[in-house]
Amino acid sequence: MRRTLLPLLLCCLLPLSACAQAPAFPLEPDEARLVTEDIDRFWQAWDEAADATDAEARARIFQARYLEPGSPGLETFVRLRIGDAGKLVAAIDAHPRYYASLRRLTPKLEDQVPRIRDTLRRMRTLVPDAVFPDVYFLVGRMNSGGTADATGLMIGVEMFGRAPGTPLDELGDWHRAVVGEFDNLPAIVAHEWVHFQQRARIDGQPTLLQAAIGEGVADFIAELGAGRHINDHVHAWAEPRAAALWQEFGARMHGTDYAGWLYEGANARGDRPADLGYWIGYRIARAYYERADDKSAALREMLDIQDFDAFLAASGIDRELGGD
Repeated sequence: MRRTLLPLLLCCLLPLSACAQAPAFPLEPDEARLVTEDIDRFWQAWDEAADATDAEARARIFQARYLEPGSPGLETFVRLRIGDAGKLVAAIDAHPRYYASLRRLTPKLEDQVPRIRDTLRRMRTLVPDAVFPDVYFLVGRMNSGGTADATGLMIGVEMFGRAPGTPLDELGDWHRAVVGEFDNLPAIVAHEWVHFQQRARIDGQPTLLQAAIGEGVADFIAELGAGRHINDHVHAWAEPRAAALWQEFGARMHGTDYAGWLYEGANARGDRPADLGYWIGYRIARAYYERADDKSAALREMLDIQDFDAFLAASGIDRELGGD
């Protein structure tokens, strides 16, 4: 599928199951590599760049000290999300106190490792034939909490900096809505892990229906394993408006215009969340699962959807949300 640089929680559907078929990754969750070395390099670059006189000089330092020696995961994250050192420095310069506040949090990543391991073990019980790719924890430019490709799972920890004392006044409305806490890390790892297992074959740009179901399946299965999903604020806004949103979605779901539904980030309008497609996809996935007699088979089917219209019909969501 065509990939674009999208805001937080893009987590695109993975074409041709490239990730799920990667032979080098272990079958045991405890053998998954959790890679944090890039965060140490980020702070080394941060310290060195503190005395630089201009943005170009800081960008050169971050390029040399953070991006160039980075892990395979960071290399991929630069290609898919960060772009280049200049864009990273621009994000830092736009939110300097917020980024600085992350330094007191990133050492606490080690506290999340047991919870992440427990979550991966639960994911194994849900999907016994799964693989467990490397998980890279990185610092990005405030536009993506995570993504996945054949390299593994990449998690942008700067999108999880909410904590007592965190300066949020530098952030816009969208960032203030979506920035989470470090306690959310197991859920985003689980979400990206589900994307890694998905086998949907989609030629060209996915329709809104396909993209929403792909994201909703990831949120739903992640919730089964992690005990939560990553879009509480979206659900809180959408649930009181469920019937009207379903009618709106149904009129557009076979097109490829995601406006108002997916990946709008800071371009979201008014109080409408940027990622309502995650919510509607979650509702479809949950309805499908709840109607299934064989729950294990339902999970396997969610990861290998070949006919999205048939999946939608089998979910019964139209009746659930007030359709005919």
